[in-house]
Amino acid sequence: MEFILTSAMMVVISAFIGGVTNYIAIKMLFRPYRPIYLFGKKLPFTPGLIPKRRDELARQLGKMVIEHLVTPEGIKKKMEEVSFQKKIQLFLLQSIDAWLAKQKTLTELLEEYGVSNSKEMITTRLERAIEKSILHFFNTDQKVSHFLPQEWKKNIELQIPNLAEWIAMKGVQYVESDEGKQALQRMIDDFLQQKGTFGGMIQMFLGNLNIADKIQLEAAKFFRHQGTIDLIASILFKEWSRLLEMPVSEFTSRMDKDKTSLSIAKLISEKIRIYETLDKPISELIQPYKQAITEKMLPAVISSSVLYLQNSVEQIMKAFDIDEIVTAQVESFSVERLEEVVLTISKREFKMITYLGALLGGIIGFVQSIIILFI
Repeated sequence: MEFILTSAMMVVISAFIGGVTNYIAIKMLFRPYRPIYLFGKKLPFTPGLIPKRRDELARQLGKMVIEHLVTPEGIKKKMEEVSFQKKIQLFLLQSIDAWLAKQKTLTELLEEYGVSNSKEMITTRLERAIEKSILHFFNTDQKVSHFLPQEWKKNIELQIPNLAEWIAMKGVQYVESDEGKQALQRMIDDFLQQKGTFGGMIQMFLGNLNIADKIQLEAAKFFRHQGTIDLIASILFKEWSRLLEMPVSEFTSRMDKDKTSLSIAKLISEKIRIYETLDKPISELIQPYKQAITEKMLPAVISSSVLYLQNSVEQIMKAFDIDEIVTAQVESFSVERLEEVVLTISKREFKMITYLGALLGGIIGFVQSIIILFI
């Protein structure tokens, strides 16, 4: 009976000592927070281990984060995940929808960024830009053919025979009309008057025969003749070829370029209706293109951005100096705050260490009691 009581007492005492020893050892990791001096000399083990080595701990944590936790390879792998890209896409879509729901107009958006009188300013700049472009076009030495699409040139050339036939038919219609007949009569009369006596003799020789009727009939036959149509077409083809080879500056040399360019710029500006566009909500302007933006443009932008970031992640991380950020943050912690962080993470493990110390102490006490028994 005496042996049992003795053994129990030794186990309890050893367990208590083991538990208390581990508890004190854990506390000494942080405490005391500052060095303690006695008679001008610093007591050993003050301050605690972590307060004493806080600067070195901060540097090692920063190094560990950049080398083992937040690595370029880990970030690249995360970016490659489809789920990650979908989260980014969903976030952007929600942000765009929330922004569009505000129903802001372009004018209001520009005013937010400090651009006042946006309508007048944009209209003026647009007209100046158009006018400048047109003037540059008018003064270029490049050929007219350079600015015409091949399809346009082909279509125009195909229409030249039709145009020649149209011109010939218009000629027939004119000479057969009363107006055309009167014009022919005036031309004949003027011609004969200019010839004086010879003209009078011709008129007397013809008698009552109306020359205008004869010429009108022959002129109509002339315009109806296929050879005339071919001739007109040939002339048009030559003029069209000459026009294509003509420099734009020569083609526009007879016009008032400044006045013409300004007029065209104002006309284009009015057709664009920039005032109406600026007063419309941005959501309304984007609506026709929203499906294309969300289904094609946004995924393409995300994919390109991810690829760019993957190729640049190392340079970006170096620029951010993440290890220095971690080091600075840890160094800025008070010792109390640092202890709170560590205990929040490892409180359960520290308790288990304390209990383990008590258990080992109890086992040692029990072994000691057995040794005493045999001695």
